[in-house]
Amino acid sequence: MDGITKGLEEPFFPELVSHDIMKEKHDKTSSMASTMEALDISNSNDPRHNQEGYDSTLEWTEEEEKQVIRIIDMRLMPFMLLMSFVLNMDRTNISNAISDNMAADLGFTNDGVNTAILTYSLVFTLFTLPSNPIAKRVGAHIWIPFLMTSWAINFGTFMLVRVLIAVTEAGFIPACLGYLTGWYKTKELATRLSIFWGVQSLASAFSGLISFGIFRLAGTAGLEGWKWLFLIDGILTHLVAFLAFWYLPSRATKATGWFTERQAKISVTRVIRDDLSKTDQHSRITWTDIKEAILDTKVWLHLLTTFSGMMTDTPITNYLPTLIKNGGFPTTTANLLTVPAYIINLVFSIIIASSSDRYGEVCLHALIGNVWQGVGYAALWALPADAGRWKLFAAATVTAGSPSWHGMHIAYMSANLSPAGKRAFALGAIVGAANICGVPGSQIYQASDAPRYAQGNMICVIMKIFTILLFITIRFRYSLTNKWRASKWKSMTDAERMEYMETTKHLGSNRLDYRFLI
Repeated sequence: MDGITKGLEEPFFPELVSHDIMKEKHDKTSSMASTMEALDISNSNDPRHNQEGYDSTLEWTEEEEKQVIRIIDMRLMPFMLLMSFVLNMDRTNISNAISDNMAADLGFTNDGVNTAILTYSLVFTLFTLPSNPIAKRVGAHIWIPFLMTSWAINFGTFMLVRVLIAVTEAGFIPACLGYLTGWYKTKELATRLSIFWGVQSLASAFSGLISFGIFRLAGTAGLEGWKWLFLIDGILTHLVAFLAFWYLPSRATKATGWFTERQAKISVTRVIRDDLSKTDQHSRITWTDIKEAILDTKVWLHLLTTFSGMMTDTPITNYLPTLIKNGGFPTTTANLLTVPAYIINLVFSIIIASSSDRYGEVCLHALIGNVWQGVGYAALWALPADAGRWKLFAAATVTAGSPSWHGMHIAYMSANLSPAGKRAFALGAIVGAANICGVPGSQIYQASDAPRYAQGNMICVIMKIFTILLFITIRFRYSLTNKWRASKWKSMTDAERMEYMETTKHLGSNRLDYRFLI
C-alpha cells in the first residue's frame, strides 16, 4: 500500500508519521488500513496525477532514495544555508553596531535602538503573512532572491532603514520553509531546519569575528566602523541574491543537471507519498485554508509558544556584545568574545534536532533549549554587581549559547498541519510570531536597568518557565487527541468509517482519521 487513498484529504497512513512511532500503532490501525487498501487509487481525478514528475507505479530501493536525498543535501541545502547566513548577517549586525557606539554617533540612546527594534518587529510580522501566498503565485524560487536583492538596499535615516529591511526580510523565511517542505519528507525536516536556523548562529559568530577587523576601518573614507560593517554586509547579500535567481529550481524536474529522469521522479513521488497534501504544494492559498488555520486552536498554541519562548532571545541577541563590553572588555574584544556562544548554539542545536528526528518527542527535546536559557538568565540575574568580567562573560555565553528549538518546533507544527495551504499560511504566522515577540522583547533591557539588567533578566526567567509549561501542554494535547480519535475510530464499523471518509466536511488535520506526530 503506497499510503495514498482516493477521496481522502489526509488519510492516516504509515508514511505520514515517524516510522518508529508507527510501529507501535500498526496493530491498532490494521482494520482501517484494510479498508483503505480496498479502495481504488487509479481514478484519473486523483490529485497526484497532475503533479509533474509523480509516477504512481514507481518503485525504488532504499539506496536510490538515499542517493536522491544526498543530491538535495549537496545541491540545494548548502545554498539555502548560504542565503540564511547572509540574512542573519544583515539582521544581527545591529548588535555589533550598538557596541561600536552607533546610537551615540546618530544622536540618540540605546532606548532609541530599542524603539527601532520594536518597529522592525512589528513591520516584519505584518509582512510575513502575505509572503507565502505571493510565493505560491510567482514561485518561491523567484520570490526568495527578489526579497534578498530588496533588503540589501539600505538608505535614509536609521528608523527608515530598519522599516525597509523589515518589509523585505519578512517574507524570506516563510518562503524558504514552504519551499523546503516540497523537497523533504516530514521526518527529514527537523534536523535540516535546525541547521537552517543554526547557520544563523554561525552568521552571528562570523559577524562578531569580522567586526573585530572591520571596526578598525573607522575613519577610513570618513566612515565609522559600524557603517563599514553595514556596507560590506549589503554587498555580500546582493552577490548571493543575484546568484539565487539563476540557481534555485522550482521543483526537482526543473533542476537541470541535478538528477537523472528517474531520480527526479523519485524525488517528487517520495515526498507526495509521505504526505498527500503536498500534491497541492504549488497551488495558491485559499480563503478556506486561511480560515482553517485561524480557527485551529492548536495553531494558536504553537504561535503562543513561539511568541513567549523567543521573546527572551531578543535582549541577549541584541545586547550580547554590550553585556560583555560592560564587564570591562574593549569594544573589538567584546565582539570577538561573542563567537563562542554562537558556535555552542550551532553545535548543540544540530545534535538535539538530530536526536529529535531519530527518537521523536519533539516537545521534550525543545525543553532542553528553554531550560538551558532559563538557567543562563538566572545566572545573569544572580550575579553580584561586583562580579568579575569573566564571570559575566561566562553567564552571558551560556545564555546566548542555548540551543535553538525554533527549527524543530516549526517542523513539528508543519508535520501536524494539513492541507498544504493551511500549513503554508501557518508557517507565515509562526515566523510572524517569532518576530512580533521582538516588540515586548526589545523593551526588556532598559537603559535605566543598565549595565546588568537585573529586572530584565528576572522577566526572562519567568517567560522561560511559562514556555516550558506551554510545550508540556502541546505534548499532552496531541497525545490525548490521538487517543480519543483512535478510540472513536475503533468504535466505528467498517461501513461507518467508509461513510465518514466519503461524507465528512473535516479537512486535513481536523479529520478523525488523522493522527498527530508526537
